[in-house]
Amino acid sequence: MKQLFHEKLFKQDKMYGTTVVGAKGQVVIPVQARKDLKIIPGDSLVVVGKMGRALGLIKAEALSDLVELIMKNVENFGNAALKRKFKKYASEILSSVTKK
Repeated sequence: MKQLFHEKLFKQDKMYGTTVVGAKGQVVIPVQARKDLKIIPGDSLVVVGKMGRALGLIKAEALSDLVELIMKNVENFGNAALKRKFKKYASEILSSVTKK
């Protein structure tokens, strides 16, 4: 049976434990997370927030791949206004990441 998009999207989700925010706002990314995600010193990470409660890090170079994956699947949504809004938002994200 064909695997649903959202099942593929969450299949590789993992929890890597906890970390503590230091006095300068720095956090340590757990070793296993760095290994699994191939994060090395000097990599650029995009910091994202969700609903004022969640914080995430995405490798800048991987962000365009993620947006492309979502864009391929956004066509499955029936709401044309939602599609346009997402495409605009995705374009803004990509342009902000590529500005250096």
